[in-house]
Amino acid sequence: MTETARTPGDLDVESYRRRLLELREQLEADLTASRRDEVEQDGGPAEPGSGQNWEHSGLGDHLADDATELFEREKLITLEGTLRDHLRLVEHALGRLDEGTYGVCERCGRPIGGERLDAVPETTLCIEHKAEAERQGQGRGGPASTNAWRAET
Repeated sequence: MTETARTPGDLDVESYRRRLLELREQLEADLTASRRDEVEQDGGPAEPGSGQNWEHSGLGDHLADDATELFEREKLITLEGTLRDHLRLVEHALGRLDEGTYGVCERCGRPIGGERLDAVPETTLCIEHKAEAERQGQGRGGPASTNAWRAET
């Protein structure tokens, strides 16, 4: 039976915890703002839901206007998904701090370099395994992903 790798003793875990908590707070604020933008794009809370707006009833709208609205809606959905994925990674890193396994690669069990943790404190892979995951196009669910945050395992 293998022993679980522990957080390297030379890491200032409280500094990383503070950074991760600040990042989580910022991501939660960004998600709230994204949801507010979506409501405003739909015409505000006083108007009916998507596709039922009084302003955008579909009658007499120009195709380009409809396409622009669809593009903006898709952009918001993609942004919100990216923010949620990044928030999940931050939550996972905070959990690893609590478990005492922060700063250790989830694939090989070796310490993740301090420079890498400074640049991406929510990382769970050493630079070698991150590069390997990107070459293989692996995301959290397995298939290739265009979302950079999903490639972090």
